[in-house]
Amino acid sequence: MRFSKNELIPMKDGTQLTVIDLLGEGGQGEVYLVGDGQKEYALKVYKMPVSPDFRYNLKNNIDRGSPSPMFLWPQKLLDFDDGKIGYLMDIRPRNYVSFVSYLTGRNTFRNLATKLRWCVSLCLAFKQLHELGYSYQDLNDGSFFLDPDTGALLICDNDNVTADKKNLGILGKMRYMAPEIVRGDLNPITGVQQMPDVHSDRFSLAIILFMSLCLGNPFEGERLKRYELLDEHAEYELYGSNPVFVYHKTDRSNRPIRGYHTSLIKYWPRIPLYVKEAFHRTFVDGLYDRENERTTELEWLRLLSRYRDEVIRCNHCGMEYILGVGEKKPQDVCPSCGKPTKEICCLKMGKATIALDLDKELFETHVDKYSSNYNRVIGRVVANPKHPEIWGIRTDGVGDVMIQDQSGEQRLVPDGGVIPIVRGLKIKLNQNMIGEIES
Repeated sequence: MRFSKNELIPMKDGTQLTVIDLLGEGGQGEVYLVGDGQKEYALKVYKMPVSPDFRYNLKNNIDRGSPSPMFLWPQKLLDFDDGKIGYLMDIRPRNYVSFVSYLTGRNTFRNLATKLRWCVSLCLAFKQLHELGYSYQDLNDGSFFLDPDTGALLICDNDNVTADKKNLGILGKMRYMAPEIVRGDLNPITGVQQMPDVHSDRFSLAIILFMSLCLGNPFEGERLKRYELLDEHAEYELYGSNPVFVYHKTDRSNRPIRGYHTSLIKYWPRIPLYVKEAFHRTFVDGLYDRENERTTELEWLRLLSRYRDEVIRCNHCGMEYILGVGEKKPQDVCPSCGKPTKEICCLKMGKATIALDLDKELFETHVDKYSSNYNRVIGRVVANPKHPEIWGIRTDGVGDVMIQDQSGEQRLVPDGGVIPIVRGLKIKLNQNMIGEIES
C-alpha cells in the first residue's frame, strides 16, 4: 500500500489531504478514501508512471468536465514527487451496488420498471458520452453500479475514456468487447489496428443490456463445452474469432445449456419481439456491418421506452409481463400462472401506447417528441385512497391539463391533480400533444 491511514498528502495549493482508508486495489492502481477537512473524496493513485498521452488525456477529461451526473468523473489531477499521478473523484454513494452483484443474484432490482429505468439510463449515458466525441475504452462488469430501489446508474473507471478511435493501451474484458477489438482487426481505411470507437461501444452496450435483461452473456452457450477452461484462447474464439449469438435464428450451435443457463432460458421468452430483433440485428448482422447494423443508443431508448410502457403486473401471481400492444397476438393470459390478463386501459399518446397499470409512470418524452429526458416522470397512476378500485393519473410538473369526456364536456385539472382513467377521455398535455384513453 502506497499510503497508510492518517497519512497527510500535501497539495500544490498548500492544502493537504488526509488518508482515511484504502477502498480497493486493482491492476492499475489503488483507491483511497481521503478528506480535505471539508469533504471526503476517492483518490486513485496509479502504481506505475503513466505515458504522457495518458496524462494529457486524463487532464483533458478533467478540464472538459463530465458528460452527465451518471459518470463518476475525475475532478482533479495530482502529481507526486516520484513521477506517478493520481486523481480525485466523488465517492460512490452507499445505496449503489455493483453490476456484478446483480449478475450473481446478491442484489436485484425492485421490479421490472426499475430495471428498465437503469437500462434507459445506460443508453442515455452512452449517448451523452458519444455526443462529446468520447468512447468508453475499458468496458468491464466492474464499471457499472446501480441503485436497486430507484434504477439510478453510476459509471466508474472513467480515467480510460478517450477520444473516439484513439486508445491508450487498455481495452477492457473480452466478453464485453466488440469482436473486431478482440481480434485486433486492421482498419480498412488506415491500415492500423482498429481502436475502440462509437461502433464498438454500441456492440458493448448491447452486451450489457442483454446481460441486464437476461442474466447471461449473448455468446456463452453450448460452445462452452468445447473448453475445459475459459482461458484467453477460449475467450478469443467465443468473443472474437467465431462469436455465435445464443439465439441466432438459423445457427443453433450455441443455444443456452439447460440446467446451467437457467436465468437466460427463463428471461429471454419474456422480452418483447422488437427488443429481441434489436439484439439479433446487433449480434448477428452487426458482426459483419459494424457501422449500419448495430442498434444505436437512440434506437435502444425508443425500444426500451416502449417495453417499459407495456409492462403490467399479474393480479394473481405478481409476475410482470408485457401486454403486447400492437403485436399479432396480445397477451390474454399471464405467462406464469395462466390466469386471464386483467382488463386495463391504455393511454394513446402520439406513437406511444401506455398500459395504465397501478404505479405506471409517464415521462417527459411521452409529451415532448424533442425531449431526451426519458426518465423524467411527469405523471403516475395512483389509486383513490378511499376507493382503491378507482385509478387516476397524478400529474407532476406539466402545468394545467385540459381533459374532455365522451360527451364533449371539458374541465381543467391543475398541476399535481389527478386525471381520471375513463375510456374515451381526451387529455391535452400541451399545445401539440393530445392523448386518449382507450380500452
